[in-house]
Amino acid sequence: MSLSTDTLRPSSAPGFLRERLLAVGLRATQQRLLILECLLVLPGHPTAEQVHRQAVEQAPSLSLGTVYKTLDSFVAVGLTKRVASAEGGSRRYDADCTEHHHLFCTNTQEIIDYCDPQLDALIRDFFAAKGLSDFQPHSFSLHITGNKVLKE
Repeated sequence: MSLSTDTLRPSSAPGFLRERLLAVGLRATQQRLLILECLLVLPGHPTAEQVHRQAVEQAPSLSLGTVYKTLDSFVAVGLTKRVASAEGGSRRYDADCTEHHHLFCTNTQEIIDYCDPQLDALIRDFFAAKGLSDFQPHSFSLHITGNKVLKE
């Protein structure tokens, strides 16, 4: 079981970023490289607006619409994931595409990564036992809403 608010981020070196884009079939344009770098260096699960604020420091003419379209293209090719937030208003993004779940704290609005192979096995076993003949799950992610318990 692993609970983390700071997911280890891979290198954001230009060569690494270029390779990641090319590996998923995207051209490594300057805008895509910059947006991917911002997504990787921002803590937590940033919104498109947070990525945009970071990116315009280096590219002042970059529009928020371009950031949204680019992030959506990253999601489409599996380079990032869209994460639901309990407030529902803003889309958040997760550069960590490994299997893990999300805990959403309604007090702090924080999204916490949660990894537990035993839970994953229980979910797989549950679906296998149900024998859903017309549906074959290939991945899953739980989104659990609650409150952090403050220790005194």
